[in-house]
Amino acid sequence: MLDSPIRSRRPLARLGAAAVAVAVLIAGCAAAGPGNTAAPTSDPAAAPDASSTAPAGQLVVLGDSIPFNAPEDCPGCTGFVDAYATAVGEALGGAPEVQNLSRHDGAQVADILEQVERGTVDTALASAQTVVLSAGFNDQPPYWRPDAPCVGAVETDEQVIDTLIATTPECIADVTAAVRADYAQLLAEIRARAADAELLTLTSYNAWTGWEALDARAPEDSSAAQDVVVSALEQWRDAVCAETEAAGGTCVDLLAPFNGADGRTAAGELLAEDYTHPSQLGNDRIRDELLAATAP
Repeated sequence: MLDSPIRSRRPLARLGAAAVAVAVLIAGCAAAGPGNTAAPTSDPAAAPDASSTAPAGQLVVLGDSIPFNAPEDCPGCTGFVDAYATAVGEALGGAPEVQNLSRHDGAQVADILEQVERGTVDTALASAQTVVLSAGFNDQPPYWRPDAPCVGAVETDEQVIDTLIATTPECIADVTAAVRADYAQLLAEIRARAADAELLTLTSYNAWTGWEALDARAPEDSSAAQDVVVSALEQWRDAVCAETEAAGGTCVDLLAPFNGADGRTAAGELLAEDYTHPSQLGNDRIRDELLAATAP
């Protein structure tokens, strides 16, 4: 999971991406990972505060570190949030003002829900004309929170892979259902604050296939791990898209654009050096998917 510098697949390292990002665009019409980082914080002060007066017509981002575009994640990169805002501005004759309130602290769906419920982003959401949510990247297996089923050791890359392989279909279904309930509530809270906004949601891509530590394992281990990852990500995509449709929004899939129709193609150059966050090519791909979803 994403949080800070990331090289191993330990959950605390990969958190900060998740699984989630909410980009609010004025169009006029938001698991274990490659790095060593800390677990998601429950300290409210860790989440950005947008309680100040928000200007009319802006792009606001809520969620994990996928849209955060930290310099240590992708040095010199233009994140998809700014690139999307620029492209929309060119089309409309004026770029929206960006408020990137995404998080780089390992936030999972429940953490982002708590942030919205706390009311610190109310003003930003109230001025939104389009909201893009990417959440759940940090909720994928292997599961590590004490209250999650199928919990295993995740202190080393080898343990992470072993725990991933041991994750059962029943465990994936149980966790997905629980996280989906939080996600549905998150969308409801956003709608309560941005009732008329266009809503776009992002699903999660596969940053496991092609990871060097997984590639170093026996072929049968690599295949078994990928089976778990793809199954979890496909179920999460279905959940996100269903809940988004129910909320009157548009689901923007990233699994197929990053990993092919079967979800098993290595993302490769679409990922930065940490093999978790998007590279410049990856940011550009996400921007293009958002633009395609909002094209007239």
